[in-house]
Amino acid sequence: MQLGRLRADEIKEATKMMLEALKENYITDVEIEMNIALESGSVSSEAGSIIEQQLSSLIADNNAAVFAARMDGILAGYAIVVIEGDVADFWDLVVKKEYRKIGIGRSLIVEVENFAKGRGCRAIKLDVNMKNDVAIKLYEDLGYRKLSIMMMKGDRINGIP
Repeated sequence: MQLGRLRADEIKEATKMMLEALKENYITDVEIEMNIALESGSVSSEAGSIIEQQLSSLIADNNAAVFAARMDGILAGYAIVVIEGDVADFWDLVVKKEYRKIGIGRSLIVEVENFAKGRGCRAIKLDVNMKNDVAIKLYEDLGYRKLSIMMMKGDRINGIP
């Protein structure tokens, strides 16, 4: 496994990975848009475009990092972290299904933690989908603890029932 920063030429692949992860973890307020993007096999949907733009901005941002893990030159996973004062906001951890359970997620988390420490951060915060038991266990095994539960009624597509 090779670790480094996400390259501009990997943004489309990273976007596809994010769309697949979102579908897998059932994010309600973008579910329809994500399904359209996945079924069409493109990232030209609104959601895909937003993710691509965000990744492009983040790889150029001095207060952020997008770490990539590659297996034999193939993008296998990535993690996004944004520095906000003395707290690192760990936005995302995405690993392709075929590369899970071999330490890629753990290695990317260590990269995020080292980046945060190097920037003088005193804490790292993250959100994780409560249905993602595997990720929750990984974070807990690495010393992260549950602090709150975010709740929502309705979504931006269907409104509030």
